[in-house]
Amino acid sequence: MPEKRLTAYELGQEWSALVSLISDLTDPETGETRELTEAEKAYLSEQIDKIGTDIKVKINGICKVFKNIKMEAEIAEAEKNALKGELDRLSKRAKARDNEADRVKLLACLLLDKIKEKKMKTELFTLYYMNTQKSVKESEGFFNPDKIPVEFLKREIDKTAIKKAVDEGRLYEKNEKEFPLSRGKLFYKDNGIEKALEGVSYLGGETLVIR
Repeated sequence: MPEKRLTAYELGQEWSALVSLISDLTDPETGETRELTEAEKAYLSEQIDKIGTDIKVKINGICKVFKNIKMEAEIAEAEKNALKGELDRLSKRAKARDNEADRVKLLACLLLDKIKEKKMKTELFTLYYMNTQKSVKESEGFFNPDKIPVEFLKREIDKTAIKKAVDEGRLYEKNEKEFPLSRGKLFYKDNGIEKALEGVSYLGGETLVIR
Protein backbone atom coordinates (compact mmCIF):
# COMPACT_ATOMS: atom_id res chain seq x y z
CA MET A 1 0.00 0.00 0.00
CA PRO A 2 1.54 3.35 -1.05
CA GLU A 3 2.56 5.74 1.71
CA LYS A 4 0.01 8.49 2.32
CA ARG A 5 1.26 12.00 1.64
CA LEU A 6 0.90 14.76 4.19
CA THR A 7 -1.88 17.26 3.57
CA ALA A 8 -0.40 20.33 5.29
CA TYR A 9 0.44 21.67 1.84
CA GLU A 10 -2.25 20.82 -0.71
CA LEU A 11 -0.49 20.06 -3.95
CA GLY A 12 -3.25 20.17 -6.51
CA GLN A 13 -4.07 17.53 -9.09
CA GLU A 14 -1.77 18.98 -11.77
CA TRP A 15 1.30 18.26 -9.64
CA SER A 16 0.45 14.66 -8.77
CA ALA A 17 2.30 13.13 -11.75
CA LEU A 18 5.43 15.11 -10.93
CA VAL A 19 5.29 14.11 -7.26
CA SER A 20 4.89 10.45 -8.23
CA LEU A 21 7.90 10.64 -10.55
CA ILE A 22 10.06 12.25 -7.87
CA SER A 23 8.98 9.61 -5.34
CA ASP A 24 9.89 6.81 -7.75
CA LEU A 25 13.48 8.09 -7.91
CA THR A 26 14.12 7.08 -4.28
CA ASP A 27 14.40 3.56 -2.93
CA PRO A 28 12.10 3.51 0.16
CA GLU A 29 14.25 0.83 1.85
CA THR A 30 17.74 2.32 1.43
CA GLY A 31 16.93 6.01 0.92
CA GLU A 32 19.23 6.03 -2.12
CA THR A 33 18.11 8.39 -4.90
CA ARG A 34 19.10 7.93 -8.51
CA GLU A 35 19.67 10.70 -11.02
CA LEU A 36 16.99 11.73 -13.50
CA THR A 37 17.35 10.29 -16.98
CA GLU A 38 17.33 12.69 -19.91
CA ALA A 39 13.84 11.46 -20.82
CA GLU A 40 12.61 12.13 -17.28
CA LYS A 41 14.16 15.61 -17.28
CA ALA A 42 12.38 16.34 -20.58
CA TYR A 43 9.11 15.02 -19.14
CA LEU A 44 9.42 17.16 -16.02
CA SER A 45 10.17 20.25 -18.09
CA GLU A 46 7.21 19.52 -20.37
CA GLN A 47 4.81 19.03 -17.45
CA ILE A 48 6.00 22.17 -15.69
CA ASP A 49 5.44 24.15 -18.90
CA LYS A 50 1.82 22.94 -18.89
CA ILE A 51 1.16 24.09 -15.32
CA GLY A 52 0.15 27.72 -15.38
CA THR A 53 1.82 30.63 -17.12
CA ASP A 54 3.00 32.69 -14.14
CA ILE A 55 6.51 31.76 -13.00
CA LYS A 56 5.55 32.53 -9.39
CA VAL A 57 2.65 30.09 -9.62
CA LYS A 58 5.06 27.39 -10.79
CA ILE A 59 7.58 28.26 -8.08
CA ASN A 60 4.82 28.10 -5.45
CA GLY A 61 3.86 24.63 -6.65
CA ILE A 62 7.45 23.41 -6.63
CA CYS A 63 7.97 24.84 -3.13
CA LYS A 64 4.83 23.06 -1.91
CA VAL A 65 6.20 19.75 -3.20
CA PHE A 66 9.54 20.52 -1.50
CA LYS A 67 7.94 21.47 1.83
CA ASN A 68 5.71 18.40 1.74
CA ILE A 69 8.67 16.04 1.28
CA LYS A 70 10.80 17.92 3.84
CA MET A 71 8.04 17.58 6.44
CA GLU A 72 8.03 13.82 5.90
CA ALA A 73 11.82 13.80 6.33
CA GLU A 74 11.54 15.78 9.58
CA ILE A 75 8.93 13.35 10.94
CA ALA A 76 11.19 10.40 10.08
CA GLU A 77 14.15 12.16 11.75
CA ALA A 78 12.07 12.80 14.89
CA GLU A 79 11.06 9.13 15.01
CA LYS A 80 14.71 8.10 14.62
CA ASN A 81 15.79 10.39 17.46
CA ALA A 82 13.03 9.05 19.69
CA LEU A 83 14.31 5.52 19.14
CA LYS A 84 17.99 6.41 19.41
CA GLY A 85 17.97 6.63 23.19
CA GLU A 86 16.42 3.18 23.52
CA LEU A 87 18.79 1.70 20.91
CA ASP A 88 21.79 3.18 22.73
CA ARG A 89 20.58 1.71 26.03
CA LEU A 90 20.13 -1.74 24.50
CA SER A 91 23.53 -1.57 22.76
CA LYS A 92 25.27 -0.70 26.02
CA ARG A 93 23.40 -3.47 27.81
CA ALA A 94 24.40 -6.02 25.15
CA LYS A 95 28.04 -4.89 25.29
CA ALA A 96 28.05 -5.11 29.10
CA ARG A 97 26.69 -8.65 29.00
CA ASP A 98 29.23 -9.66 26.34
CA ASN A 99 32.05 -8.32 28.51
CA GLU A 100 30.69 -10.18 31.54
CA ALA A 101 30.49 -13.40 29.51
CA ASP A 102 34.11 -12.96 28.38
CA ARG A 103 35.24 -12.51 31.99
CA VAL A 104 33.42 -15.70 33.02
CA LYS A 105 35.00 -17.56 30.10
CA LEU A 106 38.39 -16.30 31.29
CA LEU A 107 37.83 -18.19 34.56
CA ALA A 108 37.39 -21.42 32.57
CA CYS A 109 40.56 -20.63 30.62
CA LEU A 110 42.50 -20.15 33.87
CA LEU A 111 41.27 -23.48 35.21
CA LEU A 112 42.22 -25.35 32.01
CA ASP A 113 45.62 -23.66 32.00
CA LYS A 114 46.14 -24.64 35.62
CA ILE A 115 45.67 -28.33 34.85
CA LYS A 116 47.48 -27.92 31.51
CA GLU A 117 44.58 -29.19 29.43
CA LYS A 118 43.34 -27.90 26.06
CA LYS A 119 40.07 -29.80 26.12
CA MET A 120 37.58 -31.01 28.72
CA LYS A 121 34.18 -32.68 28.64
CA THR A 122 31.74 -32.37 31.53
CA GLU A 123 28.28 -33.84 31.94
CA LEU A 124 26.81 -30.77 30.25
CA PHE A 125 29.50 -29.04 28.21
CA THR A 126 32.56 -29.57 26.07
CA LEU A 127 35.37 -27.03 26.30
CA TYR A 128 38.32 -26.84 23.90
CA TYR A 129 40.67 -24.33 22.37
CA MET A 130 40.15 -23.64 18.67
CA ASN A 131 42.54 -21.74 16.42
CA THR A 132 41.14 -18.42 15.24
CA GLN A 133 41.73 -16.67 11.95
CA LYS A 134 44.99 -14.76 11.82
CA SER A 135 44.66 -10.97 11.96
CA VAL A 136 47.03 -8.09 11.30
CA LYS A 137 47.73 -5.70 14.17
CA GLU A 138 50.30 -3.06 14.96
CA SER A 139 53.08 -4.31 17.23
CA GLU A 140 52.85 -2.30 20.42
CA GLY A 141 56.01 -0.33 21.09
CA PHE A 142 57.59 -1.38 17.79
CA PHE A 143 55.33 0.05 15.08
CA ASN A 144 57.13 2.60 12.90
CA PRO A 145 55.30 3.69 9.71
CA ASP A 146 58.59 4.86 8.19
CA LYS A 147 59.77 1.23 8.13
CA ILE A 148 56.61 -0.12 6.50
CA PRO A 149 56.53 -0.30 2.65
CA VAL A 150 54.11 2.25 1.16
CA GLU A 151 51.89 -0.47 -0.34
CA PHE A 152 51.00 -1.63 3.18
CA LEU A 153 50.11 1.80 4.52
CA LYS A 154 46.79 3.59 4.20
CA ARG A 155 47.13 7.33 4.11
CA GLU A 156 44.13 9.65 4.32
CA ILE A 157 43.62 13.39 4.61
CA ASP A 158 42.49 14.42 8.08
CA LYS A 159 39.71 16.81 7.08
CA THR A 160 38.87 17.64 10.70
CA ALA A 161 42.46 18.67 11.42
CA ILE A 162 42.57 20.83 8.28
CA LYS A 163 39.30 22.57 9.19
CA LYS A 164 40.61 23.18 12.71
CA ALA A 165 43.84 24.65 11.32
CA VAL A 166 41.80 26.98 9.10
CA ASP A 167 39.69 28.08 12.09
CA GLU A 168 42.87 28.73 14.09
CA GLY A 169 44.50 30.64 11.24
CA ARG A 170 47.39 28.20 10.76
CA LEU A 171 46.02 27.51 7.28
CA TYR A 172 44.55 30.39 5.31
CA GLU A 173 43.07 31.44 1.97
CA LYS A 174 44.12 34.34 -0.23
CA ASN A 175 41.93 37.07 -1.67
CA GLU A 176 40.70 35.69 -5.00
CA LYS A 177 40.47 39.16 -6.57
CA GLU A 178 44.13 39.83 -5.87
CA PHE A 179 45.30 36.26 -6.44
CA PRO A 180 42.82 34.60 -8.86
CA LEU A 181 45.02 31.49 -9.20
CA SER A 182 44.72 30.87 -5.46
CA ARG A 183 41.03 29.88 -5.67
CA GLY A 184 40.38 26.67 -3.77
CA LYS A 185 43.87 26.55 -2.28
CA LEU A 186 45.08 26.76 1.30
CA PHE A 187 48.40 28.22 2.40
CA TYR A 188 50.63 28.07 5.46
CA LYS A 189 53.90 29.52 6.67
CA ASP A 190 56.94 27.27 7.05
CA ASN A 191 59.76 29.15 8.81
CA GLY A 192 58.36 32.40 7.43
CA ILE A 193 58.07 31.04 3.88
CA GLU A 194 54.57 30.79 2.40
CA LYS A 195 53.71 27.41 0.94
CA ALA A 196 50.57 25.96 -0.63
CA LEU A 197 48.99 22.88 0.93
CA GLU A 198 49.36 20.55 -2.03
CA GLY A 199 46.77 17.94 -2.91
CA VAL A 200 43.93 19.61 -0.99
CA SER A 201 41.11 21.79 -2.32
CA TYR A 202 39.05 24.10 -0.14
CA LEU A 203 35.93 25.19 -1.99
CA GLY A 204 32.39 26.04 -1.02
CA GLY A 205 29.29 25.65 -3.10
CA GLU A 206 25.79 27.02 -3.32
CA THR A 207 22.50 25.62 -2.12
CA LEU A 208 19.01 26.96 -2.70
CA VAL A 209 17.18 27.82 0.52
CA ILE A 210 13.38 27.52 0.59
CA ARG A 211 11.71 29.03 3.65
